[in-house]
Amino acid sequence: MNADAERDPWYASWFGEEYLALYPDRDDLEAQRQAEFVFGLLAPYAAKGRGGILDLACGTGRHAVVLARWGTPVTGVDLSAHLLARARARKNAPAPGFVRADMLHLPFARDAFGAVVNFFTSFGYFDDPADDVRVIAEIARVVAPGGAFLSDVFNAARVLSTLVSREEKTVAGERVSIRRGYDAATRRVEKRITMGTGPGARSFRESVRVYHRDELEALHRSAGLRVTAAFGDFDGSPFDVRRSPRLILLGVAGGSK
Repeated sequence: MNADAERDPWYASWFGEEYLALYPDRDDLEAQRQAEFVFGLLAPYAAKGRGGILDLACGTGRHAVVLARWGTPVTGVDLSAHLLARARARKNAPAPGFVRADMLHLPFARDAFGAVVNFFTSFGYFDDPADDVRVIAEIARVVAPGGAFLSDVFNAARVLSTLVSREEKTVAGERVSIRRGYDAATRRVEKRITMGTGPGARSFRESVRVYHRDELEALHRSAGLRVTAAFGDFDGSPFDVRRSPRLILLGVAGGSK
């Protein structure tokens, strides 16, 4: 990794081919199941805004293309040009729109969308927790009155109690070493991924701030979003702090903003 990459935030360099290779299970079949559950929740809210559904941090667009199949307008937003190129290469009709943008500064008008969804812990990336507050406020800004935001993060309590500190695996014929830890001072789960060996090895970092349910609900309330449901996975099971792999919150925007 060069000096410029070290200065950039970790997410600026990580979400490319190596990321896709490391998580092959995050495929279109998985996305189909998850998007069906999400659309069932968000369909009543999507019509509240002219833009329909915003898939925030959409990655390769695998959820967005499924959400668009029901005829609701869908827009996918991501910071990674590489992942967005993959998304735009999908041949689907109707096709979602895809926009490159920073979630801190969404290029959309106030009340533009009836619903926003944020899959797979694409939250808590920023070093400054105040930026997470700004992200929630920005989401609330683009959600129309009576619309909804569906957030999906890992269940912090379960992740911390089952954290595997060292892992070695082979991915696409290449040796991969993963080191994980929890920094109590910053409240971040830190992961260092080394792909390959010797002079050609590439090193990447993941760093995500831990949020428990009460903290996330407080962030929602501060932005004017009332949490009306909490799920533990995409099967619709109720959230259980000891067992659930995910924390999925449905926050509804007030009737006037």
